[in-house]
Amino acid sequence: MKKITNLLNEKYDNHIFPFLWMHGEEKETIQTYINKIYEAGIRSVCIESRPHEEFLKAQWWDELAIIIEECEKRQMTLWILDDKHFPTGYAAGEIEKNHRHLQKEFLNFRQFDFVGPKKNAGIMLDWCFNAERPNILNSEGETVNESGKSFFSAEIISAVAVKKTGFKQISEEEWIDLTDSMIDETLYWSIPEGEWSIFVFYTTQEGGEASTQGYLNPLVPEATDVLLETVYQSHYQHFGEKFGTTIQGFFSDEPRFGNIKGPDAVLGKVDMPLPWRYDLLTLLANQLAISETELRGLLPALYRGESKQTAKIRYNYMSLVSELYSQHFSQRIGRWCREHKVDYIGHVIEDNNAHARLGYGAGHFFQSMKGQSMAGIDVVLHQLMPQQNDGYFEAMTSTGWDGEFFHYALGKMGASLGNLDPVKQGRTMCEVFGAYGWSEGTKLMKWLTDHMLVRGINHFVPHAFSMNDFPDADCPPHFYAQGHNPQFEGFKQLMTYMNRLSYLFSDGKHQADIAVLYHAEAEWAGAYMPIQKVARELMEHQYEFEIVSVEMMLDAQFTDQSFVINEYAFQTLVIPYTERMSGPLIKKLTALAESGIQIIFVEEMVKEALEQTLLTHELRLLARLTEVTPLTALTDNVGLKVRDRLETSKALPYLRYYHYQQQTDEIFMLFNENDSESLQFQAVFPAKKPLVQYNPVENKLKPVSYKNGSYEIHLAPAESMILFEATSEQPLRIDRSKPVKEVHLNDQPWQVTFEGIGKEQAVVACQKQYSSLPLLGVGDDFSRFSGKITYTVDFPKAAGEVLLSIEDASEVVTVSVNGHCVGTRISTPYTFELTDLLQETNNSIQIEVINNLGRSMRDYLSQFVLFEPLGITGEIKLFIEEEQK
Repeated sequence: MKKITNLLNEKYDNHIFPFLWMHGEEKETIQTYINKIYEAGIRSVCIESRPHEEFLKAQWWDELAIIIEECEKRQMTLWILDDKHFPTGYAAGEIEKNHRHLQKEFLNFRQFDFVGPKKNAGIMLDWCFNAERPNILNSEGETVNESGKSFFSAEIISAVAVKKTGFKQISEEEWIDLTDSMIDETLYWSIPEGEWSIFVFYTTQEGGEASTQGYLNPLVPEATDVLLETVYQSHYQHFGEKFGTTIQGFFSDEPRFGNIKGPDAVLGKVDMPLPWRYDLLTLLANQLAISETELRGLLPALYRGESKQTAKIRYNYMSLVSELYSQHFSQRIGRWCREHKVDYIGHVIEDNNAHARLGYGAGHFFQSMKGQSMAGIDVVLHQLMPQQNDGYFEAMTSTGWDGEFFHYALGKMGASLGNLDPVKQGRTMCEVFGAYGWSEGTKLMKWLTDHMLVRGINHFVPHAFSMNDFPDADCPPHFYAQGHNPQFEGFKQLMTYMNRLSYLFSDGKHQADIAVLYHAEAEWAGAYMPIQKVARELMEHQYEFEIVSVEMMLDAQFTDQSFVINEYAFQTLVIPYTERMSGPLIKKLTALAESGIQIIFVEEMVKEALEQTLLTHELRLLARLTEVTPLTALTDNVGLKVRDRLETSKALPYLRYYHYQQQTDEIFMLFNENDSESLQFQAVFPAKKPLVQYNPVENKLKPVSYKNGSYEIHLAPAESMILFEATSEQPLRIDRSKPVKEVHLNDQPWQVTFEGIGKEQAVVACQKQYSSLPLLGVGDDFSRFSGKITYTVDFPKAAGEVLLSIEDASEVVTVSVNGHCVGTRISTPYTFELTDLLQETNNSIQIEVINNLGRSMRDYLSQFVLFEPLGITGEIKLFIEEEQK
């Protein structure tokens, strides 16, 4: 395989562009950091202006010129984060300063509950426009807040009365439009008998997410143009000749609707201001095929009710604002970048299902990324942790993290978009490692890397290099940290590993026969099942799949028994439970089913179409031609039409499997996602040729054990394995192993040396003798130690090949024999070939172990990552392969 040959000859391109935080450093500091990034095997960098007070001013341009010069010296490239503040959308303050009419606009409402009958009643509306309640206990009296009227001319859109049936519950039988009954900020109405809720809807720029006040309205193209002119165009004016060469493009970080804080902004579930623009009422009425007058009388359906009519209104609103965001923000920036010969990348907030919602979200993941050159996701703040995969868990965020989403949906969602959108060209980027704290070392970083690689991620933005003085409290860890990070050498190895496998899993094609329907539209339309439920069932049974959007399905071509999206052919479509679907999708599914394509509804069939048309014929056909299965039975011999699946000798819920094709050659990645237990099993791969193991850590080929028609696989905790189809020039599989003798070293006398820092950053330098391997860092004098621990032990010459195995360690392990370095490992398995360096007489082994800075720094973020014992833990063994007689 050409790519394997290239890797063995150290020929591969760059897939990494870490954040470099700019604060206004001296030239020498900038030069040092660009060089350190280069030394780590990285050939690109993404500069972030967030901490830089002189962004877009003379000092910024001077420092950018230095970075460009230093990158060009090393044939490196450059990306630019596209705003002064996080998240993207601030436009370096230009919107708030000079274009306030282009700030985010909202539709908001006030609800009044009254009981009739009351003739000629008047309801005061003066306070509708005030985002904050007055302090009514203030002894100086209440002060009317005029902030809502200070710039933006708020407008009442409608007033509607509906029968009340409970707290925030209404009867949908009658909607009374009272819009024409408002006079001089008072609503007059003779209230009929019974309990009534009166809703007054108005537009405003007040009341959105506090951290994005003054941000641009992503629904309005002119607002995005301010960002383009202020940030993008100014960079082009200064360095346009570098665009498309040294400057690769721009990075948007978590742009959003920002109508409220948080990921739970679901219509009908949360009262909130809604993203809006001047003509949205007209656009929504047109989409619903009703008059504006009729729509005004139905606006409470955006917040209240459970009927098909309310679902239809919410669905169309979400569809409309998602499309406007995509068209006027994402695609508009992407078009500018293409016209200026650069790429546009980044990510939105996907957290806790925000990818299909308002608030932190941008409405629809697939739509929100349309303008970008790569698909993009991020993992920060302990969102993804080993074995934290069962629903929500507590961390630093008040809402907790949905571990099931982060484990089973996020990576696959991003990689699927990268594969199925032709603009992305099979490229998916992940911003990774950020804000886990100093306790995040190379073991957790490699686990996160493998988690993403095995799901199809092939570009990475490590977060972050900070040029600020150490220690910088801003979202550690920082990879070099002015030379204070003792694991920087291990980080270099991780970056080489990341680049090698990203190169291997690029420019080819993921192999999957199953498509899973993305759930955004289902959530907008009523009851639904999130994609992570189905993704988990398939992933834990080693079925490959892609996540597909409704739009992709509507555009899909199909023939007998398969449908095609961007040259990816699928035989099976799995649909997580959805109460309602659009009519066009139901018709498309009917056509697919009639052509012999397997369609599986999970839990229940779709109940109805959103539109007034009943589509009775199509729904009956779907019921006859498709299958319905409980989620737990999805992979239990239901006859999934798949051409390839990893067949294993036992159930392996923590085994992850990835199948990729380079031209006609097959590549497979296995990953034991459990960082506590090893896996041992037999496997049959969908391959026609013998398989060979490629070890990306050592950059070597190794044979793999084969017996009775299956491969014998052993994966240490958190170990990954790469297998590919062999050619005649490469070593074949082996059918058996030589007898092995084990020699245990734990009970031998050990000399242990400590070099690092301890409590209150005090220097630690000492040497101790132990009669056996000690347990360190558990309530002893070294409990706050960070640095290097060196273990030395002697042993006699052993006949045959010798392998050293260290069961576990914290974390970067370097082994030397008789003064000669054998190698470095940054995560399990800690195994080392010693044979060639052994002497005929006694031998000395040195084992250096470097931990992370969490114990000594004790930063806030580190409390959410467990401390491991220091140094070596578990068994240390020599495996001696004896020659067969």
